Amino acid sequence: MSVYSVVLVDDEMINIEILKKIISTHCSKLEVVGFAKTLETAYSEIVAKKPDIVFMDINMREKQIFDVLDKFETVDFQIIFATAFPGYFFKASEYNPADFVIKPFSEIAVKEAVKKATKRIKKLRKNKEE
Repeated sequence: MSVYSVVLVDDEMINIEILKKIISTHCSKLEVVGFAKTLETAYSEIVAKKPDIVFMDINMREKQIFDVLDKFETVDFQIIFATAFPGYFFKASEYNPADFVIKPFSEIAVKEAVKKATKRIKKLRKNKEE
C-alpha cells in the first residue's frame, strides 16, 4: 500500500488541526509530514519535505497562496485548495488543482479530494514507468 506525504498550509492553526484529525482518522494512505502558517514557511516546507499532496489555504494573512506557487518552476505535487472564499476558484483553477475543499471542512469533502489527488498521483507514476 502506497503512503502519500502531505503538507498542510493554513494561517489558522485550528484549520491545520482539523485537517490533521480528518486525515489521521479517515485517510489511512496519507501521512502529514509538515505544516506551515505563513507563505515563507509554506515554500520552505514544501521544498524541504517534497510532499505528494499539499492542502493550501488560498487567502493567507499577508497575501494569497498564489505567490508561493509562482515561485515553483514546476509544481510536482498535487494541490488541494482549502478555502472559505469560493470567489478564488477561477484564479486557483489556473494552477490545475486536484480539488477544492470549502471551509468549514467536512470529512466527506476531504476524503473525496484526497481520492482525486491520489488517483492523479497513481496515473503520473504509471506514466513515468512506461
